[in-house]
Amino acid sequence: MKFRSRSPGKIIIIGEHFVVHGSYALAAAINRGSTAQVTFSDRSLIISKNLSLKTDLVGRIPRKLSPLVEVFKSTLNYLGEKRHIRLELESDIPISAGLGSSASASVAIVSAVSTILGHTLNEKEVIDLSMISEKLIHVNPSGIDPAVSTCGGVILFKKGFPYKSVNLGDSVKLIIGFSGSSRNTSRMIELFSRAKLDSPFSFQALVTSTSLLSKLTASALASKDLDTVASILNYNHKILSSIGVSSLLIDDLVESSLASGCLAAKLTGGGGGGCIIALPPERKSNSINNKFKRFFTESWVSTIPNPGVVTWRVKD
Repeated sequence: MKFRSRSPGKIIIIGEHFVVHGSYALAAAINRGSTAQVTFSDRSLIISKNLSLKTDLVGRIPRKLSPLVEVFKSTLNYLGEKRHIRLELESDIPISAGLGSSASASVAIVSAVSTILGHTLNEKEVIDLSMISEKLIHVNPSGIDPAVSTCGGVILFKKGFPYKSVNLGDSVKLIIGFSGSSRNTSRMIELFSRAKLDSPFSFQALVTSTSLLSKLTASALASKDLDTVASILNYNHKILSSIGVSSLLIDDLVESSLASGCLAAKLTGGGGGGCIIALPPERKSNSINNKFKRFFTESWVSTIPNPGVVTWRVKD
């Protein structure tokens, strides 16, 4: 018996960093993600095809696999299971790019492992178990990444509250561009938090403003008011850049994206490297993405919304 789970990565459309401090953020599942394949075995084993690493659940565990091993073990413990599973992981998300690769893999693991063992978990259970790796990697995560990877679509998210789904009247195309430079989320979070210490009242005003702008962006996306969406995204990038969580490379790529004809462009995720998202005019996403090939390490068009995690049985 063999099962596979496919879980999407994510982009934060607006609200990164501020969401950790109580703001709403708007996020969406993308058309790339992680796949976990599980079969019963004589011993439990995790194999990462992308990292060319494998390990069992005991003994010395490779550092890069440790958070995922903890998710695997915690899922088995939560279900009260002793049966052994061979788990193979594969992803088409650039690693350390701010697109939620760790959460995507964790959600796929939880879903695949629980399914092959005959257990049905609800969304909250999947998210909570997936948060184990997020806490190990990011220390104080908001929880937005596993929420998007689990439920998919477009969501308004506030830490400590149930997410709100945003129903789009029509799909919207965004371009995701990978700078080729990995980001250090923990460092960016520390840098961002410093701004709170330096100017606590101004910082809180930005948290409140970002929360409102996230809601306005959700409404504008739902009605496909791309001019309003573009104005907010461009403004949001300048705020993040002024706080210091962008980089010269990311700022240059944002400028190049706008020069290529995009309505808006901004960093997405932790910042300091990683990816940007760009909003092209309707019916011009492919032609503009072709221009992106000149200055991004990798870029692609992702239509939103996209589904959350799905699991299915594989025929032998």
